[in-house]
Amino acid sequence: MIIGVDANGASLREVSHKASRKPARGGLSNVMFGRVALEDAPGELIRIADVLTILFPWGSLLRAVATAEPGALLKLAAIGKAGARVRFLFGYDPEKDAREIEEGLPALGTSSILRWLEAEYAKAGFQIRAQYAARDEVATVQSTWAKKIAFSGTRRRFIGLTGEVGQP
Repeated sequence: MIIGVDANGASLREVSHKASRKPARGGLSNVMFGRVALEDAPGELIRIADVLTILFPWGSLLRAVATAEPGALLKLAAIGKAGARVRFLFGYDPEKDAREIEEGLPALGTSSILRWLEAEYAKAGFQIRAQYAARDEVATVQSTWAKKIAFSGTRRRFIGLTGEVGQP
């Protein structure tokens, strides 16, 4: 079963409609969607996920994953079963998002930021590997938004986190 959540229920309408189509037209019978803000998580989603995927978050979710907010990471980890696979991929514009993101990061060199993220995620129960993602990798994600940001003219930094949720 696939469960898709977003803090903005309106953003789920189109994908929900597409998923409700007949399988021959790209529909899925094993998917459900719901509105859940990170602030309200995990709620009924506690220890339900075998896989946690966050692709190109924005707003408070972007800030939470990019700056390793402890409370938010604990909530995300609580959604996953022990051993659940994790893939988070996010990007931000260092100039536009500086106040939201870069000020939330310690003053470290670029490779040190990755090690810092790994250590901060470990405190919340994740065993992840952090690495910078190239635009080519971002472009392989099957979404319209991924294509737009991968080929936009803006200067963005992309970071990928992969690994698993550890024991609670």
